[in-house]
Amino acid sequence: MENHEVVVTQQAGSIQCDFAAAKGYLASRLDQYKGIIFTEDSKAAAKSTVAELRKEKKAFGDRVKEVKKEYMAPFEAFAAQAEELIEMYDEPINFINIQLADFERKRAAEKRQLIRTLYEECIADMAEFLPLQKIYNPKWENATASNKAIREEMMTRKEDAKKAITTIKEMHSDVEELALNMYKESFDLTKCIMYITNHEQQKAAILAREQERIRREEEERIRREEREKLEAERRAEEALRQAQIKAEEEKQEALRIAEAEKEAAVEQAREEAAQEVIDGLIPDTDGETGLYEYRMALTPDAKEKLEMYLDSVGIEWELI
Repeated sequence: MENHEVVVTQQAGSIQCDFAAAKGYLASRLDQYKGIIFTEDSKAAAKSTVAELRKEKKAFGDRVKEVKKEYMAPFEAFAAQAEELIEMYDEPINFINIQLADFERKRAAEKRQLIRTLYEECIADMAEFLPLQKIYNPKWENATASNKAIREEMMTRKEDAKKAITTIKEMHSDVEELALNMYKESFDLTKCIMYITNHEQQKAAILAREQERIRREEEERIRREEREKLEAERRAEEALRQAQIKAEEEKQEALRIAEAEKEAAVEQAREEAAQEVIDGLIPDTDGETGLYEYRMALTPDAKEKLEMYLDSVGIEWELI
């Protein structure tokens, strides 16, 4: 069926108005009142002039509306019929569009299935990191998107992901698993590297603080052991000194006891010897007695002791 273009013809309308004369009239009226100062006496005339001008203005405005209505009447009749014709165009358009939409849905469904097939071929072993719904590009469904272009884009995403995973693993961080999960969510390698770097810096700082704490504790332990060692040596020296003092005291006590025992033994021996001497000097009083006179030079003490001895052995004596 041949195309048919609706033909619309139009003749320019003509509206005449003496604009120049009207402008001249209004300009003259304006010049007439320029510089005039109205007073109480001229107030009534001024009000009358304003009313007259407003009446002229309204009359002109009303006439403009009448002209517009008369001028638009042919257009209004034309627009009503044109709207009916426009609505008639919509019926075949909508009918065809429904079929085109069904065709497009079918084509898009087939393209989506093709995309899934390409995905399984290209990224099957990387599905954990590159799920189809995360990398899906709606432009792949376009009729102009070729299989080659889709495959190349998928392979590019796969290679990028492999490089990113390798980079993360080569950092040998204890948050590697968290970084990999972060990449799964964002596909942002820079973000993952910054995360690992910040973590390692924090871990290094914590390790440094822990090593510093251990170093201080070790120094304190060494100082404490040194103090304890010095204290133990001091106590040992003090114990040794006390032991030496005690030993010396015990030695001196033993010497004193020995000396005392020796003196006692000597004294006892002396006493025993003296007693033997005394016993040997005790005269036998059972024999015959005689009278003997002696002249002796004695001190008073010797005299007293001699007299005591004579008495003790039973010798009768008399001081002459």
